[in-house]
Amino acid sequence: MIAKIGFSVLGGVAALLLAGSSLAADGANDEARSSDESDENAPRRGMNDSISILGNLGYAYSAGTGFGVSGRFQHTVVEDGVLSTLKLHDDIGVEGSLDFNHYSWDFYGYDWSYNEFRVGASAVWNLWFSPEFALYPRLGIGYAFGSWSDNVGLGDPDGYGGFYVVGGAGLLYELEAVTLRAEVSNSSLNLGVAFSL
Repeated sequence: MIAKIGFSVLGGVAALLLAGSSLAADGANDEARSSDESDENAPRRGMNDSISILGNLGYAYSAGTGFGVSGRFQHTVVEDGVLSTLKLHDDIGVEGSLDFNHYSWDFYGYDWSYNEFRVGASAVWNLWFSPEFALYPRLGIGYAFGSWSDNVGLGDPDGYGGFYVVGGAGLLYELEAVTLRAEVSNSSLNLGVAFSL
């Protein structure tokens, strides 16, 4: 009789343990599913500690056309951003930039050209609409300096270089190895790629 009661108690304890472990496993699975759903729109890699190389097209002050190249480094400072939605993931980063731009102008035999370096820093707000695709605004400040030359020796024009506002907006599309990047910034169209470190 005692043996039967002992086996019944042990069976009941075993059943409770199995039910408890089953409930715990179901809870863990629910948490994993919930986590997967909430991370569904989070970027796979993002722009944290990334280097971007961009070609600049259409750069000019008030006349002439030009081209250039830009190097950027972005570091994420607010990983979770400011929006709380399952459909959109955002983050905020700081981005340093070093740009080289060249433009020239030819008007009835009068030729001039300007080469400029720009150093800047800006805040970037990346809005990820899917794990691959994001839009961002960019705003900051920079300093430009350069050299000017012409074919008749008139001297340097006024109003070139100095402090300037960094402004722009762009899009990101993340591939397996790199992130494609396109941006309208101040007076240029910038196209390039970003690499994660």
